[in-house]
Amino acid sequence: MKRFELERAITENELLLHYQPIVEIPSRRLTGVEALVRWRHPDRGIVSPTEFVPEAEATGLIRRLTFWVLREALLQSNVWRRDGTPLAVAVNLSVENLHDQHFRRFMELTLKVAGGPDLLIMEASAGALARDPEPPVATLELLRDQNIRVAIDDATEDDAHILESLPADIVKVGRGLIRKIGRDHRALEYVHAVVRATRERGISTTAVGVEDQVTWDRLVEIGFVSAQGYFIAPPMPASELAEWRAARV
Repeated sequence: MKRFELERAITENELLLHYQPIVEIPSRRLTGVEALVRWRHPDRGIVSPTEFVPEAEATGLIRRLTFWVLREALLQSNVWRRDGTPLAVAVNLSVENLHDQHFRRFMELTLKVAGGPDLLIMEASAGALARDPEPPVATLELLRDQNIRVAIDDATEDDAHILESLPADIVKVGRGLIRKIGRDHRALEYVHAVVRATRERGISTTAVGVEDQVTWDRLVEIGFVSAQGYFIAPPMPASELAEWRAARV
């Protein structure tokens, strides 16, 4: 991906958001969605974020990309709220965003225009935070002070110290661990320990990458609060989410 193509995508509205449902365990009640950016490339069709987000980070376009995603997700959240079907919306942030001096001001302006913070969740990768020599604790605390929930995303066995030291409302256990809990005793023990420790701190736990009934049943036994994954539903445009939601009522 070339920088000028990504700049064009942001400027000319080639990006779009898909929303993956997050449901309560064990009721499967829909409680929120994760906003996931896609690129509607004029030649290649829908392009996965794994192909262009690293380029955005490497070229300094991550600020503009994140701001676009955040604004669009909040506007959609406002539509759902206005229609009487409010949903919490989770948006991914990079560590660069959290260290960006412009981020706080953009947040304040966007929240004024696109709706309040009560249905907004900000996610940051546990691995990226663990590698950061100066984790942005103050920024995470500021978000929480503004009633924005903070999620530590994609937690693995290597992130225990981060989970203990960072302010958070939600810990999302990554798909790599979730896929192993049915066959790897050590992974299962670790996940049990994470759920117990977070519950003691008043932190919610979400399982990511749930792909089958066996895994779902194990999550119920462990005591996870919520889950997302293709077993529940894939990411989808807002219009399809409305149909999916209506079919469950």
